[in-house]
Amino acid sequence: MTPWGRPKGLHRRARPEGPLAASPGRTTGGYRVAPSEGTPMNLTFQGVAFSALAWLSIVISLGLPRLDAQVQLVALSPLILLLGVPHGALDLVFVRQLTSVRSAAGWIIFTIAYFAAAALVVGLWWVSPGVFLATFLLISALHFSGDPGGRTPALFRMLYGGAVIFCPLTLHAAEVSELFAYLAGAPAAQAIVAALQWAAWPWVAAIGIVAIVGAKRDLVRSVELVSMAALLSFTPPLIGFTIFFCCMHSARHVLRTRDYSHAGTFRHLFNIAAWPMLVTGIGVAIVWWLSDGKPLDMRIAQLVFVGLAALTVPHMLVVERVRFSGWIIGKRDRIGSASTSLQGVTNDR
Repeated sequence: MTPWGRPKGLHRRARPEGPLAASPGRTTGGYRVAPSEGTPMNLTFQGVAFSALAWLSIVISLGLPRLDAQVQLVALSPLILLLGVPHGALDLVFVRQLTSVRSAAGWIIFTIAYFAAAALVVGLWWVSPGVFLATFLLISALHFSGDPGGRTPALFRMLYGGAVIFCPLTLHAAEVSELFAYLAGAPAAQAIVAALQWAAWPWVAAIGIVAIVGAKRDLVRSVELVSMAALLSFTPPLIGFTIFFCCMHSARHVLRTRDYSHAGTFRHLFNIAAWPMLVTGIGVAIVWWLSDGKPLDMRIAQLVFVGLAALTVPHMLVVERVRFSGWIIGKRDRIGSASTSLQGVTNDR
């Protein structure tokens, strides 16, 4: 028995946050699941802070001269690597709590499988860049649709995820085509932009309607959607994506991981992410060395976006199962801290 009078291993269900939140009074697995009470306060504050930053960035960008794509890539790629990518390094938390992986051999097998999935993505880009780009856009929209919290309607999630793809095409189609050309060549890039551009303004209009209708139910969620759409529409594509990816998507995932694992402090999460990020940094250095001879802007664009695509696929395979459960599956009432997971891995070895 635990100090609270419950048998060991028996936990109260945490309140669901995501798309599969249970309805009031419904039971799941023998336990009554409490209805979601909305977005947790820390996510609310983060959403408001992101929205304020988005509008401030729009105002500042309107006064900036047009920056060359190479200048933007050189300035922004370190931010994406240092502030955006580390949230994926926390996948160890989810693997530890979802699976029976404990031994050194188990972690080695997981690591090989993780990077094998990433290698398959890179292989697809190498063999068929156009198919790679179209697939990358689709899975990105699906993945980003998980950012809104609470019982977010499916239509809202679809518009939110697709905003990352469609909103930049409203006013910056030429710049988007230039970036896509770095990844898939000019013909494929132009074909993809032409296929998507017709839907850009209708998508923005739909965002406005859904945000207005949904504001009565969840004002902060609607403000987040409108702010993100405005950021991606009015700022240059690379700037808008970097701010969204680092300050909304990555930051929100870190907050959720902290709550999911009961980490308590960000230092515990940093300890978990340190080794995966070191390995990622070594990989980046190797790829940069191997791509010597290409134009600088093309090298950076391919390193950043092909690298993001390669890491996104295994990251989604780990995280989406938790997200679709409402951040419930694998969650424990008391695990001490996220560093417990890291310590467990070390001890198993």
